[in-house]
Formats: sequence, C-alpha cells, structure tokens
Amino acid sequence: MFKKGLNRFWVVILFLLALWSCENDNFSSSPSIKLTFSTDTVLFDTVFTTIGSSTRYLKVYNRSKNDVRISSVSLAGGSTSAYRINVDGRPGPLVNDIPLRSGDSLFVMVEVTVNPTLGDAPLLIPDSIVFVTNTNVQDVKLVAWGQDVYMHNGVTIETDSVFPVNKPHLIYDYLFVDKNATLTIPAGARLHFHNNAQLVVAGTLKVEGSASLPVTMQGDRLEKYYTDKGGQWGGVWLSAGSRNNSIAWADIRNAIIGLMVDTCFTPGVPTLVLSHSKIGNSSYVNLLARGAKLEVDNCLFYNAAYSSVALTLGGAYRFYHTTISNYWGDYMFRKGPALLLNNYYTYQLVPGGPVLVEPRDLNEASFFNSIIYGSISNELGLDYKYNGQPVNANFNYSFSDCILRVPSTYNLNDPEHFTRVIREDPRFKDIVRWNFELDTLSPAKDIGDITIATGFPVDLKGVNRLADGKPDLGAFERVE
Repeated sequence: MFKKGLNRFWVVILFLLALWSCENDNFSSSPSIKLTFSTDTVLFDTVFTTIGSSTRYLKVYNRSKNDVRISSVSLAGGSTSAYRINVDGRPGPLVNDIPLRSGDSLFVMVEVTVNPTLGDAPLLIPDSIVFVTNTNVQDVKLVAWGQDVYMHNGVTIETDSVFPVNKPHLIYDYLFVDKNATLTIPAGARLHFHNNAQLVVAGTLKVEGSASLPVTMQGDRLEKYYTDKGGQWGGVWLSAGSRNNSIAWADIRNAIIGLMVDTCFTPGVPTLVLSHSKIGNSSYVNLLARGAKLEVDNCLFYNAAYSSVALTLGGAYRFYHTTISNYWGDYMFRKGPALLLNNYYTYQLVPGGPVLVEPRDLNEASFFNSIIYGSISNELGLDYKYNGQPVNANFNYSFSDCILRVPSTYNLNDPEHFTRVIREDPRFKDIVRWNFELDTLSPAKDIGDITIATGFPVDLKGVNRLADGKPDLGAFERVE
C-alpha cells in the first residue's frame, strides 16, 4: 500500500515538472516583440591608448507579456572591435540563444581598449551592439574617444629633457629624474598617472605653465566618476637632495600626496619655488614638506583626507597670497587640520625599543595675505611637544594679514605670532565645486597688505590684484 502511494506521488511530481517545463518553454516567435534598453548610446570619455576603460553597463528589458529568446547579441565590429561585451556572464563578441522572460531584464557590460594611432588628436571610435530577436534587429550605439600618448613606464631621465606637449604623457609605475638631470615641462603639457605611479625627482624639475596653458597632473581615468576621487596616483616627490626646483601654473589633483618636498636643501637656496598652482583632493596631504625650504605664492591647496598643507621636520617656509582650505568629506572623517606645523620626528633603534625624539628646527613658517580655513573649528595644528613637553628645537611661525580658523582660546593679539589676523568665514563661492574664489560679501576683500601684494601682483587667475589699490587676501582677487 505504501509502495503504491509512493509511486503515485512520483507520477504527480513528474507530471507537474513536465507541465511547468512546457509552460516555461513557451517562448514567443512573434517579430512584433521588441526589446527596450536603458540607453540608446553607451558613451565613454577619452580613453588612452593601451589602457582599458572602466566598465559601462547597458540594461536590456523584455516589457512584453511573452517570454522571448534573443537569437544573438554581437558587436558589429566583430573580433576586430576595440570594444568587449559580456552578456549576463557570457563573453562576446557574439553570444547566442539568450532567454529573457516576460517583464525581466539582463545586463550587458561593455569595455573598450584603444590601440596606438600615432596621431596627436583624439580619434572617434564607433561601434554598436546588435540584438536579433525573432528576426527583429535592434542596436545600441557605442561611442568612445581614443587618445594616443607618450608612454613612460619605469623610465629614468639621465640627461636634461623637455617634454613635448602635442599629446598627453602617461606614466606607469614611475618616472625618475636622475640627480644630474633637469626635466622641463612646458606650458600646456598634460601628465596622466596610472594607479600609484609617481614622478620622482632627485635632480631638478622645472614646470613652466602659464595662466592660459597650465600644466596638468592627474590620474589616467577620465570618466566622470573619477573627477573627484582622491588617491588615484602617487604624486610628485622632490626627493632628498633635489634642488633649484620651480613649479608655476600647475594643476595637480586626485593624488595620494600631491607634492612632497624632502629634506637636504642647499643652504641659501629654496628647494622649491611654487607659484600660481593648485594642488587638491589628495587622499593624504596636498603639500607635504619635510625639512625643506619653500617659497610659495598665489597658490590654492584644497581638500585632503589629512592636512591640506603639512610642514614637518622643521625647515623654512614663506607663503604669500595663498589659500589653504580643507573641506574633505566632513569633520568626522578628516584626520588633520588644514595646516600642520611640526619640528621633530620619532624613531626606534630596535623594534620594541625606547622611542627617541629627533628635534628639527622650524626656523620660519610665515604666512602673508593668506587664508587658512576649513570645516573644523581648529585648522591650525602646532605639533612641537612630545609627551606634553616642548621639543628642544626652534618653532617659529607667524601670520600677517590673514584669515585663520582657530578657536577663541588663541590670542590673536600675540604680536610674536599674529598681526592683523581675523577668524571670520572668508565666504568662498562654492566649496562643493572646489571654487575657492571670494564671494561678494567676503571679509577677505580689500584688507591685504599692499606692500606684500606689490611683490605678487598677479593672482591665480591672472588678475591684477593692484588694479583697485586694495588687494584681497588669498590666492584670488575678487572682481566685481
């Protein structure tokens, strides 16, 4: 009796499975059924030669009341196409027999790689994805711009060199300037760095941008998603012993450390003269100086996960008409002040041994006609104590005619450190869009020391800050 009941059970199960199978294999063959797509064109931003793009997604819908089988999904360019597709986990360039249930959808992933063209101008790369369903042919356009580049992959420059500017430079791994060489980067040059790549200078770097043709340094991903993503490349490192460096009209962004200037400067000569440049959106620090000698004017340092500017291990620094701002994320996620000053470092001779303190004189950190501001209540970090005791080294700093965001506990009337310094919000135009020019009601307007401004009359946009006889604080002169 039990055995007969069990047999009946299996008969019923097999019947239901067969019925289910028949119902679910009832695919329509009507050519009137058409697929719909999330977009009619998959568009890629400029893609460099040999560098794969990021992945784009296309969604395909069956909005009919019937199940269908897509006969094929293919690249019109076939196996010679610059594009690659993947249809619900199945790689192209041709994928056949794809079931798509009524009301369901599937993903098509698209990538593109550009072969070298030996041309300077960007090249249009068109193709399309072709869908055939019940003899009905539909397509989605693919559009990308390809750009040939000068490639530098782990290259060492041993003799004086000048970068050409007719097409971008792409740096993989590192580009190293030897101690006896000078690299000159002319106005209009574009440098793009792959993940973690660095420009390392043991000799001399000359960046010679202009107001109309700045030198740009950024990552190699140009898609909109990466516009504001810090940490895409290593940064520029002027290593120990580097000398006579100058950077003018440069735009350095989205690195780990935008610019690091190391120790061992030549006595009496600045390690670096930095002018009319923007360094920002770094995942650690925009400008990190370590026992160096810097002269900086008309520069903007904005947004970093730690400090925007960190002057460490002592040194000597002068900043004129500079804006140092930090609005990275919000105050809960930022780990340092906009400006950090430090005059020592610690080390251990053996792991687990006592911590030793090495004093390093901060001979000067002077700021004139400048703005230091951000999203936390104290944007000035003074690191001159270890275990609560002052380090036995010079710690000289001063601010003259500046806006400085510090708590009320700071005595801004202390003439040793502060001269005509105020705490008011400088009222930047639009911090969300990285616009740190001054708004109409900014308290930074017209209060700069004209003696200082006379030495640095042109602002970061090429405007004459002496035109009205009342220079503004910071890197930008307000023009009504």
